[in-house]
Amino acid sequence: MEYFIPYSDVPVGSSARPWFNADCAEAEKRKHSAFLSWVDVRDRKAPDLSSKKRAFNHAAKSYKKALRKARFDRISHIGQKLSAQPSDSRAFWSLAKSVEANFCRPTFPPLVRPDGTLAHTAREKAGLFASLFAHNSRLDTGSAPPPTLPHCGTSMPEVHIRNKEVLRTLCRLDVNKASGPDGISAIVLKACAPELSPVLTRLYRLSYRTGIVPKS
Repeated sequence: MEYFIPYSDVPVGSSARPWFNADCAEAEKRKHSAFLSWVDVRDRKAPDLSSKKRAFNHAAKSYKKALRKARFDRISHIGQKLSAQPSDSRAFWSLAKSVEANFCRPTFPPLVRPDGTLAHTAREKAGLFASLFAHNSRLDTGSAPPPTLPHCGTSMPEVHIRNKEVLRTLCRLDVNKASGPDGISAIVLKACAPELSPVLTRLYRLSYRTGIVPKS
């Protein structure tokens, strides 16, 4: 069972987030204060609701930036310490093992394939899970005819796909998320949104008219 149960080593105590500095704490307090102010105005239905909501969004973004900067600064500091230590010293290897345990250890252990081999990389593990889900999702109905559904008397209105809506969706992609099955990262789609939106709009319109889903 140890091959299929996900595990993660989570440190407990004050050392759980060693990169969390005073700037992060201050940004967290500002975010919490802005959130309470927004909730209070929302409950009272005060006229300055939109300004409080903008203030909370700004505080939340500032909090995320502070966290990213603190983590980056700590990683840079560890890298400088590693480069300053001789590679054959005990301090170097002690710090290197600590870094490997915190940043390089996968959450999922190796998975066993049907032929007995192990899947080590993230792509191999994802492919193994996809094959398992696809195998368990098949419904064998034999030669039974499909059920006849009664007509509901209504029809779906025509879907209008506009270029500006596709462009807006591409510009709002979260670049911190992983890429999809096509392997194209969100940062590429977002950076090339003005060039891609007309092409995607035509593809989606063609897909709606013909019923054929376009492939990347």
